Amino acid sequence: MGAVYGSDLVAKALKKENVEVVFTLSGVPLFGVYQALNREGIRLIDVRHEQAAVLMAQGYARATGRPGVACVVPGPGVLNAVTGVANCHYGSAPVVVLAGQSKMTDFELGGFHEMNHLDLMRPITKWCATAYDARRIAEYISIAFRQARGAMPGPAFIDFPQNILEEEVDPAEVVRPDRYRVSSGPCGEPSLVAQAASMLAQAERPLIVYGSGILWSGAHAELRQFVETTGLPSVPTPLARGFIPDDHPCSCFIARSRAMAQADVVLFVGARLNFILSYGRPPRFNPQARAIQVDTVAEEIGRNRPIDVGIVGDAKAVLKQLLEAWIRMGASDKRSWAVELKELEEQKKAKWMRWAESSRKPINPIRLCSEIARFLPRDAIVTIDGGEILDFARNLIPAYTPGSRMNPGVTGLLGIGIPYAIGAKLAHPDRQVLCLCGDGAFGFNGMEMDTAARQGLPIVVVVSNNACWGVCTNIQRGVYGAECTHGTLLACAQYDLMARAMDCHGETVEEPDQIRPALERAFNAQRPALVNVITDPDTVEYSMSSQLRDLPRLT
Repeated sequence: MGAVYGSDLVAKALKKENVEVVFTLSGVPLFGVYQALNREGIRLIDVRHEQAAVLMAQGYARATGRPGVACVVPGPGVLNAVTGVANCHYGSAPVVVLAGQSKMTDFELGGFHEMNHLDLMRPITKWCATAYDARRIAEYISIAFRQARGAMPGPAFIDFPQNILEEEVDPAEVVRPDRYRVSSGPCGEPSLVAQAASMLAQAERPLIVYGSGILWSGAHAELRQFVETTGLPSVPTPLARGFIPDDHPCSCFIARSRAMAQADVVLFVGARLNFILSYGRPPRFNPQARAIQVDTVAEEIGRNRPIDVGIVGDAKAVLKQLLEAWIRMGASDKRSWAVELKELEEQKKAKWMRWAESSRKPINPIRLCSEIARFLPRDAIVTIDGGEILDFARNLIPAYTPGSRMNPGVTGLLGIGIPYAIGAKLAHPDRQVLCLCGDGAFGFNGMEMDTAARQGLPIVVVVSNNACWGVCTNIQRGVYGAECTHGTLLACAQYDLMARAMDCHGETVEEPDQIRPALERAFNAQRPALVNVITDPDTVEYSMSSQLRDLPRLT
């Protein structure tokens, strides 16, 4: 076997990790890596901004449960990627970011694109390093994947000096890691599992709150089996919706406020107690409720609230243990509490019907989201990007399959919608993928419509165009008066024309009864499409945003 180059070793290491696609924005010194990726059959998706490359990798990871990979150029490329990497860090998403770096002979000389990447990345990654030895490239990449897929997933970063990528290496000297991956997570302490099962069985109003840990541990089947055996009502965090279908008798996402406020025992599994869950604290949660927390990371147990039973273990393994304990006890199911919550859900839905059937113009967001919900098949993937539109969509567009709903998450990062949708479409080319975004959010990564067009990825983007930053505008008006909208108004732009200029299908919708026909045309176009829906900017009468509930205008 002849000599190989460092760039070849990068591609071969990614192939060994079963990587199928890499998201990138081109530049020196990555061209050799591109050639090697092509030889290994790894698809390259070239984007318009490095932030989008990392977010696409994150969307791919959430759609598959496997790490996504982004590759960026040094200096400004890494700087542009920082926001995406931070979003992966705070959202606990397994993404591996590879970067170029200046030649080692140019270090500290002020060379082109020279920058200390590691100081930037260290606070927002689980692990970061520079590869100084071409023979160890595969070893570095194996470490990155181990770190990204660890107990709490997250991003990992490696940069490669240009001379390392261009170096010829004797294959006999290459370090080739093997058998470095575990296939199962740790079980919980049996006595604690038994105690937790007993608490749930004795409770009058028990509740399961689950999060993305279910995705990363592959605990889909175990969660559903436990829920269906016990009859325990379950509430997902927004990014974990679909593991128990929203129309399942024990799924109570829409009634989550009542469920959390009245539950007397709460099982948190794979869910971090951050602001998404109001830190697990009253008044959102019953102050008298006892708490059980299952997490792979011991430091997360008891974070932000007292925990009565803390179980350090993998969600998949511990749910299986809890089911076995429940069956051994011969405990009765708790379906009556779930039935009560489901009835409340139906009552809330009935109240929304006035708006869901309204023919008033501009189109109200409840009507828009309801039309989307009625149109999409059960296995559709939906990414939701924005502020106010997210509040409507998460209540009105149900989820039925794992990993099928994505939104900004704990960071509130706008601009995720189109990149996530592209990543998801690559992961599931046979499923419908729709991005619903506000017009403000569209502005962050709207140019990635060009990426979707060039790569032949027929996603559909629906822009809720209310010509303003909806939550911000309504807060200003509520607090300071109707005329006070400084810095929060946008133009009612024809975003569909922008899409058409990039060889996408595009059209504007102003009539409520034209939403469904427009969606049909968009999905039938067999190319990326954008539907620009003119929506109502004044939503205070029917807002679903918690940020607007206590404003003077709403009281």
